[in-house]
Amino acid sequence: MTKKHFITAFLLILGNMSFAQNIMEVTDISQPNDVYSSANDEAAILVRCHESIPLSFSSSMDKSADPFRTELQGSDSIYYIAFPTGNRYRGRELTINSPGYTPVTISLELQPKQLLSFKVTDPNALVDAGCYRGHRNKGMDEIKNSNYDEARNQFIVARQCSDCDNEENELNIALADSLIMLRQKADAAFTLLDYVSASRYYSNILALNAYDSYASNRNTICVQNFSEECATTFSKAEYYYTEKEYDKAKELYERVIAKECRNMTLAVERLNTINSLARAKRDHSRVFTYEYRKDVPIGLSYGKYNMHKVGGFFQIDFNNTVFDAARSDCKYGDEKFPELNISFGWTVKIANPVWIHFGPGFTGKMYYGTYKDKKYPKTGYGAEDYPQLDMSKMGGEDVVKTAKSLQEPPESYKDAWTKANFAAAISPVIGLTIKYSYFAIRATYQYRWSIQKDLKDFVGNSRFSIGAGIAF
Repeated sequence: MTKKHFITAFLLILGNMSFAQNIMEVTDISQPNDVYSSANDEAAILVRCHESIPLSFSSSMDKSADPFRTELQGSDSIYYIAFPTGNRYRGRELTINSPGYTPVTISLELQPKQLLSFKVTDPNALVDAGCYRGHRNKGMDEIKNSNYDEARNQFIVARQCSDCDNEENELNIALADSLIMLRQKADAAFTLLDYVSASRYYSNILALNAYDSYASNRNTICVQNFSEECATTFSKAEYYYTEKEYDKAKELYERVIAKECRNMTLAVERLNTINSLARAKRDHSRVFTYEYRKDVPIGLSYGKYNMHKVGGFFQIDFNNTVFDAARSDCKYGDEKFPELNISFGWTVKIANPVWIHFGPGFTGKMYYGTYKDKKYPKTGYGAEDYPQLDMSKMGGEDVVKTAKSLQEPPESYKDAWTKANFAAAISPVIGLTIKYSYFAIRATYQYRWSIQKDLKDFVGNSRFSIGAGIAF
């Protein structure tokens, strides 16, 4: 009987030993500025654990808690899990499982865009860990604490252990070397105020060791200083651009582009404009000329005559009678008529130094009184010529006889004699421009299509103008 009791007790102890579970510890290592970027109002958690302890997850409120990404950093496995947020998910509990370990449950109260980080460890891992594993674990802890030189020393000592995993240990040494080198380059760039390079190096450090708070803080400073520097540089460039100090503005815009600042696209546009203006100045693309045309001796033209692309021009011609009309100094019988021509269009290089210009135009010619074919005055009319007007439109059938004896025409006649009328015409133009160095000459043919058929002789069928000026 005593023998049976002994055997039973031994089996119970053996069974309890076979089902004994190891213990996992979970530590919250979240940073206050950690953010999870997502299209929806989701949050995420990051779980870090040694690769020798594979993890799985389950949630009290979600059908699935499978990681959407898993990666290996050194000898640590990193698990990323996303969760929806909102009032309905309050009280969520996440259970962490691993074969041979007692499951651990943690409470999660997640806010939109929040990122929480946890570290899972085996507190008994260093107990009887052996030479290599002990130094390796100490080295990994030093890396987590950002003490990269000490971590490297631990891995170097681990080389001498008889149970050393040479392949894993060399990877750990390479990791420590990379982190030491990246920190040296990052700090050097930061000292030189090269925030772009410094931020890049600090980001590389964080990709290898997300626990490096020093690199994280320095990276934040780099981003802030970089943004401020970009804004200041772009603002100065805009000032010089507005003041037409293009050489200074160009240098600053190039700096904005080289640093890939947020305003880089606009800086490229500004730089293209400056280069275009510089090229136009070098090629003397802008032409300003004085134009002469029959009946309208006052003319001006301005245009761009580019070497490699289509340009544009604008031309205006008028006579000084236009100013008399503006002052109401014109009257029926005047020998000269107010006239104005406007044209605009395109310029195309044929072969340097010859350009063709063409485009639509408009002609306006003003007269007083009522117009009748072959009776409109070609020279000035005085009071003795009243009977030759179309009196039937000025007050009656018998006024012709009366008009001969009038020294001063009645008001009803004045209404007709002082009435302003316009003869309008569509006036397309085509011509040639010869431009050499700082000088230019233009020849333009203008065709006139009278909108009022009865006034086509008055307006005229065509005109020719010649111009001369400067190219700059």
